[in-house]
Amino acid sequence: MGDRKHLRLVSVLALLCLLAPAAAALASTGDELIAGCEAMYRGAWSEAAACFRRAQASDNTCAEALVGQGAAALQQGNALRAHELFGRARVLDPEISAAYAGEGAVAYAEGNCHQAMLDYRRALTCAQARRARLRASAAYLACRLGLYQSARAEAERAVAQDARDPLARHSLAASLIAVGACGDAVAVLADDPGRELQPAAGVLVVPSALISPGSKYWADNKLSDDIRLAQALAGDAEAGRETASIGEATLLEPLEDSGSFFISRPAGGSTVTGTVELAVETDGSLPIRHIAVLLDNRFVAISNVQPFRAQVDTRHVKDGLRELRVEGYATNGRMVARAKVLVKVSNGARTLASEERRKRRLARQELTNLLTLRAAPLTNLQLLGRALLASGRSHEGIAACEYVFAQDPLLPGARADLLLGYREVGLTSLQRPREIHLPREPGSAALTFDDGPHPVMTPWILDLLDRYQVRATFFVVGKQAAMYPDLVCEIATRGHELGSHSHTHRDLSELSQRETEQELIKSRAAIRQACGKTVALFRPPGGNYDDQVRRAAAACGFTTVFWTDNIGNYPGAPGAEIAEAMTRKLARGGIVLLHNGYDETRDALPLLLAKLRNRGTRMGTISALAGRRGMGNGE
Repeated sequence: MGDRKHLRLVSVLALLCLLAPAAAALASTGDELIAGCEAMYRGAWSEAAACFRRAQASDNTCAEALVGQGAAALQQGNALRAHELFGRARVLDPEISAAYAGEGAVAYAEGNCHQAMLDYRRALTCAQARRARLRASAAYLACRLGLYQSARAEAERAVAQDARDPLARHSLAASLIAVGACGDAVAVLADDPGRELQPAAGVLVVPSALISPGSKYWADNKLSDDIRLAQALAGDAEAGRETASIGEATLLEPLEDSGSFFISRPAGGSTVTGTVELAVETDGSLPIRHIAVLLDNRFVAISNVQPFRAQVDTRHVKDGLRELRVEGYATNGRMVARAKVLVKVSNGARTLASEERRKRRLARQELTNLLTLRAAPLTNLQLLGRALLASGRSHEGIAACEYVFAQDPLLPGARADLLLGYREVGLTSLQRPREIHLPREPGSAALTFDDGPHPVMTPWILDLLDRYQVRATFFVVGKQAAMYPDLVCEIATRGHELGSHSHTHRDLSELSQRETEQELIKSRAAIRQACGKTVALFRPPGGNYDDQVRRAAAACGFTTVFWTDNIGNYPGAPGAEIAEAMTRKLARGGIVLLHNGYDETRDALPLLLAKLRNRGTRMGTISALAGRRGMGNGE
């Protein structure tokens, strides 16, 4: 009796030793899945794919491993391989939402928004988590296709589930704008920071559902910048039309049997264990004498009696997704038919540990997250600007549009949104270039101060101007305005005029027109954020002013201001000498360029002011002396 107990104990220990390596391998599967997801978020596609392949090697039945490989393949540009992997994952687990989300991502990448929408909705039916993201993806695609009411309903449910999801809010606001409910769209986006400039690696970033080529709204409303701006200038409602079409996705052919020779049992995608009965049906149109059965390319059975039936022992292959293939042969031995299905072999008879189940569940959720769509940076703020402008809140709308254009001047529609918004508030954007070289009133003098604001010199200049009761024009640098906003406010509060001196004080003639526009818009935005004023005067740094700078200033509604005398003409000269020379040149009036910095301005300005006052010279801002009311202080 004791010997039998000992033998049983030895047998149990031997069995445990045999199972230990397999248990260890299975325990590592979840770790590899989590590592793969982390690599995806870092943008390390090859590393992620390797992690997911190791997860599959440790457990052939792990559908998440196939989805992970598909996600990595999609990011590497191999949509065909990704589609295949997502399909295999669905066979292993028909309820894995991440695989349907992956197929939606593939369809979107291939231009088939309608199929992508259906795939994301299918994913939603079996998802246990990330449901708001899946709904938002489906809503976005519906909106892009012009199905605005459907998009709105789906997006509202997504927002209800996750009020902070950017794509859900984007889709809801976009559908509202599309049907004319711009005030409601503002409410949706009003507290959206809209400042995310770098999307996380690994996520699928999509452009605006409305304001991007390929969307129905873009085509219907002719939103190309060139068309919109041409219409604004020419007033031609039929200035042209851009068309966009949604391409059809190229999908893999499914593994379907021929209608005259097919496997009726087991069903494709079913889970099989042990010995399973195979049934093959044929309509008699083919001269089939016998069939051969192969499981994962291994011959397992033969039948020469119709109806063809066979017993297939699945215990001779590893667990996982396996191909069951039947080949039909004629009397002469030639193969005349073939049919195949994918089945999930599961003979492991194991239960995963709770920690392993948790890791796989987490990986499934993260993969779903990685395969849903995300709004591109700035698109929500762009929609907010558009909705504010349409709601009559022009200055707020312009502020949003300025920020968008300053960050990404190539974003579709951003330039037209902004320049047309400027026209709504009276700026002369898109008009012919305007320059000022002299005051309109003979004998008057305009004092202008470039650069700055400067933390020491600007307060000193302001106090000095107050003493002489003179109003001047300050052309400030945008970066400096952002650094010293209180000084910008002080300039405006004391009654002086503000203008732009670019954002970074670069030689603008070395830039493209779009880059120059970006410099001007950034500086305007910085000044407005500092003091609430919308400036319309501009002085090019260094006087560098070629045709593209000229066009950029005109497009943005700036009037360019030059000068008749420049403090830079008197390097190292005594203040009295400079003041005397400037006073002589201003006998018939002019514009003096001075600085907010440590140069000859410190010595010359007090003397110059005294001389001009003693001579009775009228001094004022550029706008006042040019006869253009408020051109530099619009609100």
